[in-house]
Amino acid sequence: MKKLYSLIKASMTSGMNVFKIRSKKEGKKSSSLLPTLIGLYLMFMLWGMANTMYEKVDPLNIEYILLALFAFSISIITIIEGIYKAGPLIFNCKDDQLLLSLPIERSTVLFIRIFKFYVFELIFNTIFLLPTMIAYIRWGENITWTYYLTSILMLFLLPIIPIIISCILAAIISSISSRFRFKNAAQIIISTLFLIGMLFVSYNIEDMFNYIAKHATSINDFITKVYYPAGVYSKLVTDFNAVDLIKFILINLAIFVLFIFVLSKFYFKINSRLKNVSTNKSTKIEKVKIATKTPTQSLIKKEFNIFFKTPVFIINAGFALVLFILLAVMICIRYDSMITLLTNPETGFNLPMEFVTNNKSLLIFTLIALTSFMTSITSSVISLEGRKINILKSLPVSTKEILMAKIYSSLLLTTPAMIIGDIILFIKFKTNILEILLLLAASIILPLASHLIGLIVNLKYPKLDAETSAEVVKQSVSSFVSVMIGMILVVTFVIVLVKLIKKVSAIILLVSFTGVFLLIDILLYIYLINKGVKDFNNLTV
Repeated sequence: MKKLYSLIKASMTSGMNVFKIRSKKEGKKSSSLLPTLIGLYLMFMLWGMANTMYEKVDPLNIEYILLALFAFSISIITIIEGIYKAGPLIFNCKDDQLLLSLPIERSTVLFIRIFKFYVFELIFNTIFLLPTMIAYIRWGENITWTYYLTSILMLFLLPIIPIIISCILAAIISSISSRFRFKNAAQIIISTLFLIGMLFVSYNIEDMFNYIAKHATSINDFITKVYYPAGVYSKLVTDFNAVDLIKFILINLAIFVLFIFVLSKFYFKINSRLKNVSTNKSTKIEKVKIATKTPTQSLIKKEFNIFFKTPVFIINAGFALVLFILLAVMICIRYDSMITLLTNPETGFNLPMEFVTNNKSLLIFTLIALTSFMTSITSSVISLEGRKINILKSLPVSTKEILMAKIYSSLLLTTPAMIIGDIILFIKFKTNILEILLLLAASIILPLASHLIGLIVNLKYPKLDAETSAEVVKQSVSSFVSVMIGMILVVTFVIVLVKLIKKVSAIILLVSFTGVFLLIDILLYIYLINKGVKDFNNLTV
């Protein structure tokens, strides 16, 4: 038991670094302060949203159905995002050889990893589900101590079945993808589809409310029959039965134990296969041609390799580009609905109606600005070098070349997607040639400002000792600060635009804003090749 506790403690200590933001000068308390504040803020927002939803269904007295729907939805989300999270946490782990050399049962090793996965999903579920449980206290009927007991137990039990399902799916995907060269493609595709699905749900949220209100009973029957845990929760909230609760606890524990036992039989075979490079073609070497590249070309290729081999990086940095193209397509297909989306305060855009309908070129410019500063690629590129930063510094190239290669590679990633979205909108709005040239220039100048800001901030707040790429991309100070600076610039731009829209023509505003951002690029570039070079040279692991 003591050995098991030590292994769990060691595994969780390294794993929970993803929830910490720490530099060498900070203590343990300050390292978790920012993630905690962000989590609490998110929970507060979800609590407010849940109250709004309960208020709408309160006249129908179906709050308990909405609570079950929340539990069902969180479980589905856990399954989907758990599929790609299971990769770094359970499959393709780097410490297989070390653990296999220890006198530990394989089922114990698997239990430790699944337990770690369970803790991650427990935190995830709590952030999303606890606010809805607290909000239910205000709107639900006959709230007694059994509701609190049931809800607390459900927080701990609801993640079990979803993580088992996601582990099974991840095992299948990992086993299949291990036979191919591009092992991360499935993870990237699934994650992108999940984010697009979340966008679709947000876009149709009002219709979903109306549907829930009209079909509440049938929805509850569907959830009860299809997904046992959510159905049990709904039943226990309205009609508590200790026998049902005990039976649910035993079923979850039995499934958990059985799953570990079965998976342990072939778990390490999947892991070992993932570490092998498989080929399905014989290679015949006739002539060897050595292609020479400039140092900058080689550095750009290295940046591309890092980007495309880090799924969490692709998803986090590239989704805004996908969103930009989707918005462009949706504006063409459903123009009136998209105008409502862009002018509705609840969606987060809240653009003035007159601005959207009468100034199409400025609308495109605003979408370019939003996309540019939502796409924070360079805010992680220094941190992702990790402990290899000293090797990079020892290369026979100047620091300026290294830093500019990171900028060039980021532009090569963002510019094609931006231009595709631009062309779609140009065709829809029949934009004149002068506006087209200005907007195409903006599609390079604005992302360049975002890339320069991200690189400068990452040089100021590097995280070279991170255990995982997710810790760098999602939980680093540089990522947070870069996005916040970008959002401040965008908000300032929109405020100034709204003030001047009735006083200055659209063409003059386009020229002025493009010129301002070009000036910002020049100032950031000067700062980067002076102070940024010094910051890079001072980096150590």
